[in-house]
Amino acid sequence: MEATAVSVGKAVLEGALGYAKSKAAEEIALQLGIDRDVAFIVDELEMMQSFLMTADEEQDKHKVFLTWVKQIRELAYNVEDTLMDFTLHSDKKPSCWCILHTLRERHDIAREVKDLRAKVEDVSNRNLRYQLIKRSGSNHSSVEEQTSVAAAAIFGIKEARHATFEQDKSKINLQQLIKSEEKDLRVIAVCGTSCNLGKTSEIRKAYDDQEVYKGFQCRAWVQLMSPFNPNKFFKDLVRQFQVYSREVNGKSEEGNAPGYDVLIELEKLESLGQSYFAKEVAVHVNTKRYLIVIDGLSSVVEWDWVKTYFPDKKNGSRIIVSTQQVEIAILCTEQPYQVTRVSDSTGPTSKSNRVTSSWNNSAISNSEIQEEEPKFMYSGIGNAFSSTGKKFERSRTIALVDDVLVGRKAEKSRIIDLICQPDHKQGCKVISVWGMGGLGKTTLVRSIYKSQQLCGWRRAWVTASRPFNREMLLRSVGLQLDKDIQENPVVANESHQEKKIMTKVEVQELIKQTLQEKKNIAMMGPQELIQKLTRFLETQKCLIVIDDLLSIEEWDSVKEIFAKANRIIVTTRGKDVAKYCSREDKNMYSLEGLKGDTALNLFKQKVFVENTEQIDLHSDHDMMEQARLILKKCDGLPLAISTIGGFLATKPKTTTEWRKMNDRINTELEINPELRTIKNVLLRSYDGLPYYLKSSFLYLSIFPEDHMIRQKRVVRRCVAEGYSKEMHGMIAEEVGNKYFDELFDRSMILQGEDVNIYGGKNYSFQLHDIMRQICISKAREENLVLTLEEGCSLCSTNGTIRHLAISSNWERDKDAFETMLDLSHLRSLTVFGNWGSFFISSKMRFLRVLDLEDTFGISDHDLDQICKLFHLKYLSLRGCENIHHLPDSIGNLRNLQTLDVSGTRISELPATITRVSKLQYLRANCVYVPREIEKLNALHTFGRVDVRHEEGIDTLKGFKHLMQLRKLAVVGLTAANSEEFWSAIASLKHLRSLSVNRDFPRIEFDCSLGGRLFPPIWIESLKLAGKLARLTEWIHHLQNLSRLQLRETELQQDAVWAIGNLPNLEILHMRFDSFLGKELLFVQASFPRLFQLVLLNMRHVTFVKFEDGTMPKLELLQADQWGEHWEGRQEFTGLRYLTKLKEIWLGSQISEEFKENVQNQLAEYPNNVSLKLMSRD
Repeated sequence: MEATAVSVGKAVLEGALGYAKSKAAEEIALQLGIDRDVAFIVDELEMMQSFLMTADEEQDKHKVFLTWVKQIRELAYNVEDTLMDFTLHSDKKPSCWCILHTLRERHDIAREVKDLRAKVEDVSNRNLRYQLIKRSGSNHSSVEEQTSVAAAAIFGIKEARHATFEQDKSKINLQQLIKSEEKDLRVIAVCGTSCNLGKTSEIRKAYDDQEVYKGFQCRAWVQLMSPFNPNKFFKDLVRQFQVYSREVNGKSEEGNAPGYDVLIELEKLESLGQSYFAKEVAVHVNTKRYLIVIDGLSSVVEWDWVKTYFPDKKNGSRIIVSTQQVEIAILCTEQPYQVTRVSDSTGPTSKSNRVTSSWNNSAISNSEIQEEEPKFMYSGIGNAFSSTGKKFERSRTIALVDDVLVGRKAEKSRIIDLICQPDHKQGCKVISVWGMGGLGKTTLVRSIYKSQQLCGWRRAWVTASRPFNREMLLRSVGLQLDKDIQENPVVANESHQEKKIMTKVEVQELIKQTLQEKKNIAMMGPQELIQKLTRFLETQKCLIVIDDLLSIEEWDSVKEIFAKANRIIVTTRGKDVAKYCSREDKNMYSLEGLKGDTALNLFKQKVFVENTEQIDLHSDHDMMEQARLILKKCDGLPLAISTIGGFLATKPKTTTEWRKMNDRINTELEINPELRTIKNVLLRSYDGLPYYLKSSFLYLSIFPEDHMIRQKRVVRRCVAEGYSKEMHGMIAEEVGNKYFDELFDRSMILQGEDVNIYGGKNYSFQLHDIMRQICISKAREENLVLTLEEGCSLCSTNGTIRHLAISSNWERDKDAFETMLDLSHLRSLTVFGNWGSFFISSKMRFLRVLDLEDTFGISDHDLDQICKLFHLKYLSLRGCENIHHLPDSIGNLRNLQTLDVSGTRISELPATITRVSKLQYLRANCVYVPREIEKLNALHTFGRVDVRHEEGIDTLKGFKHLMQLRKLAVVGLTAANSEEFWSAIASLKHLRSLSVNRDFPRIEFDCSLGGRLFPPIWIESLKLAGKLARLTEWIHHLQNLSRLQLRETELQQDAVWAIGNLPNLEILHMRFDSFLGKELLFVQASFPRLFQLVLLNMRHVTFVKFEDGTMPKLELLQADQWGEHWEGRQEFTGLRYLTKLKEIWLGSQISEEFKENVQNQLAEYPNNVSLKLMSRD
C-alpha cells in the first residue's frame, strides 16, 4: 500500500522532469548560460525519482521518509516553475534602451539557478544523512497489515466495526472457554491490533493457568511466519511438545532445563527430514488432548492450511487463534459466541460475548448459523442408505441472515442460473461479479455458494491473500476439495459420469479406496499439488470461488491450473479484471447499489429492530426527509446503509437525532469506530491504485458534492497540470481518457447518465459521496487542494497552496482572500457560483489552470486581467453567458493549450489568436475565425467553425495545414464551398472525428462526393446534418467508421442498406427526418457489429422491421417520436431476432399501443431484456 505522499511525489517529479528535459528548456538554459546547472538539477531529480520508484512499503510508512518525499515534491514544483519563468524572459526581444535591464535579469536568473541547485543538493544529501532509501539490492520486504474491516462488508458482524466490550453480566473469561466440558475440538479466536498488549497478556494468562496447564497432555504456542513455512511450524510444535513432556514427567538429564536437552535431541534428528517432524506431530495430536496457540494468523488461506493438522478426537482439545482481523476470527471459530475481541482500551481482561449481527443488532443464536448437512441417498439394498457429511466446514460458513440479501434475490437467482446453465463449449465457465467495495459482492456470492441448488457440486472458497500467494491459494483449494471428497465420497456427478445406483458395500469400498490414495496435500511440492488439483478438477464437478481478485496478473497465474474446473466465480472491484476472467459479457455481473424503496427498506430494517420501535416514515415528513438525506449520502451502498442504520438503532428514534447524524456524518465517518469501517473498506480500493491514478483521483477533490464532472473537462485539466503526458504513440488527452476509464473500471468513479445515449462511453461521471470524502481527506493530508466554502477557516490554512477551489456557498470575503492566502505558487483556480473580480491578482504568476465553467457574473472587462497570466495552459469560460468578446491580449497567452468558450456569446475570434501557437483544444459555438488559422498547427480539436462568411474559403484552405487535427466540427457548408471543404480535409491523416452541418435545409452538401473525392477513410466518428443525395457512392470507403449520427439527411432504404454493410459500425443514431420512408427495414447479415441503435423524431416512420440475422450484437435500442405525419399503427417487428439485446428505451412520445406491442414481444423473448419507459420530465 503506497503512501499518498509517495504517489503524489512521483507524479510531480515526473511533471518537473518532463519539462526540465524538454527541448525548450534545454534551449533556454543554453541561451542563459545555465545549462550545466540545469543538467545537474535534472540528474539529481532523476535519481530521486528512481529512489521513490523502488521505495518499499515499510519506508512509505516512515514519517521521516515521508517528510523527505514532501520536500522533494515542493522542490520539483519550484524547479518547474523557475524553468517556465525563464521561458518568459527568453521570449522577450530586448531593444537597445533596455539592454542593461536584460543583463540584470540574466544575472538574477543565474543566481536563482545557483540557489535552486544548492537546494537540490541539500535535499539529496538528506537521503544520505538519514539513510532514508535502502539500496536496490536490499531483499527487505514487508507484508502490509490487512485491515479487519472486510468482515463488515462480507459478514455484517458488528465486532468488525468496533472493538469494544460492554461491561455486562455475560462476561466470560478465556480460561472458562478453554476449560469447558465440551469434548469436541473447539477453536477460540482472540482479535486485537498488533500494538495491543491486552490480547497477548490475556492469552498468556489463560495459557499459564495451573488448571489449564494440568488439563492437557501436550501444548504449544506457535508464532506463524509469512509466508507460511510448514517445516518451521512442525519443528516448533515438536520442540514444545517435548519440552512440556519433560516438564511434566521430570525427565531432564543432569539437571538441565528441559529446553536444553530437547534442542540437542532435535539437532540429532534434523537429518531425518521434514517427514519425521510431521509424523511426530501427528502422533501427539492423534493420541493426546492438546492445547495449541496459533499466534499471528493473517489470512483464511493460512487457517485452511493449518487446521488440517489438528484432528477432532472428541477429547476436549482446544486451539486458540490470535489474529488482528475480525474476519479471520469469525471464520476460525466453530461457535459464534467464541469470538473474543480485545480493544486497545480493554487491558488484559477478556470479555467474551456472542457475535452480534450488524444486520439486525441482535445476538445471533446458534440455531441461526447452521452448517449444511445434505443427505445423499443410495438405493439398491432394500432400505435407503444415508450418507451424511458436513458439506461446509465452519471456517467457511458465514453469519448470514436473510436481510443481508435485501434487494439481491434477483441477482442471486440469475447467477445461479448462469452456473447451472449447460455450457455447449468445452472448458471452464468463469463468472465474474464486480463493483465497488461495500456493495456486498462477497455476501451475495457466499449466499450462492451455500445454496441448496448447488448441493451436487464439489466446492472450494479462497480469498486472495495480500500479497498474493499462488501456492497458498492452490493449496487451500486442494485441501477443501480433498476434505469434501473424503467426507462425501459419492456425489452425483452429472458432468463426468452417469448416475449409478450403488450398494452400501460399494460405497464403503469407495471410501476405503479414497482414504488409501490420500496424501497430505499440505506436504506436497508445487508440481505434485498442481497434478493433484488437475485430477480433482478432471473427475469432479467443481465450483471454485476466488474472492477479491485484484489484477489480471493474479488470474494469469492460476487460470491454466483451473482450466478443467466446471465453474469458477471471481469477485473483483475492477471491470477490466472481470472482463479478462470471464471473456464473455454474458458471464460478467456488475453489482449496482440499492435503489429507492429497496434502500429505504434495508435502512428501516437496520434502524427499527424491535417491532415496538416501528415508525411510519411516510406519515412523518420530517423524519422521512432526514432518512432521505442519510440514504443520499449512502448512495445505494448496502454496507453504508446497514452500518449507519445499525448505529442509529442504538439511538433515540427522533428527527433531532437523525438531523444530528446528517449534520456531522462526514466527521462521524472519520472518528466514530462504529462507522469508520465504511470508509476503510472503500480505502482498500484507493490504496490499490498505481501512483498515476492516485494523482488523477485526488484531483477530483476540487469538484463539489454531487457535481457531474465532464470527463473532457478534467482530462484537459490533467494535461495542463502534467498528470497526463504523451506516451506509446498516444497523445496526452488519450492517455488521460485511459486513466479515467481505468478509474471507472476500478469502481472509483460512477458513470454519468449519458453513458449510453451519446456514443456508448463515459462523457461525465461523479464520485460516490463517501468516496469523495476519502478523496478530500487524502488531498487535505498532502495539502494539495484548498476549498473555500461555507464555514471554512482561513486562519488554519498553512503551507503552499497549489490548487484553490472557490465554492458557490463561500461568502466572497475580499479582505480575507487578499490578506490571508498566499497565492504566489498557485497552479489552478476553479470557481463555482458567482464571480468576484478580486479572484485574479498579479500574485498568481504561476497559474496554469483557470476554470470558470458556468460561473455567473464574469464579463468582458475581467478578461484583460486574465490575459496577463502568462503561464496559463487551460482557460475555460464555458457557459459564461455574459462574455461577448475575447480581448486582443489573448495572444499573450503563449503557453495556452486549451481554450473553451462554448456557451458564451462569442461569435468571432480575434486575429491575435493565431499567436497562441501551442493551442491544442479550441471549443466555441459557431465562431468565425481569422485568416492564417494554419498557424495554429498544434490544434487537434477544433470546433465549431462557421465557414459561411466571406473569408470562409480561406478558413477551409487553412485546414489543409492543420495536420494534427483529430476532431473537427464545421457549420455552414454550402454547395459553393462543399468541394473546397472535402478537398481540404482529405489529407488530414490524424482526423478521427468529423461533424458537418449544412447552411440551409435541403442543401445537398455531399454533392461533390463520390468518384475520387470522399471523406478521409480513417474517420471513426461522423455526424452529418443536412440532405445527403449521394451517400451510397462514398459511404463504403469508410471501413473504419464506428459511430454515425444522421440528422435531416432524408435517406431512402438503399442508403440504409449501404450503411449496414460497414464492417465496424457500432453506434447508429438516426434523428429528425434522417429517413423519409414509412417502413424502415434492417435486412439479414447487415450491421454485423452494431450494439447501439437510436431512432428519434422519425416523423415519417411508422414501421421498423428487423429480419433474422440482422444486428447480431445489438444491446441497446432507443426510440421516441415516430409517425407524426401518419395516423395508425406504429410498431417494431422481429425483436426476437436481436439475440444480444439487453435494453430498450422508449420515450414519452411513443404511443401506448406501441409500448404494449413491444412488451408483448419481450414476453416471448428468450433473454431478460430491460424495458425503460422514459418520463415526460
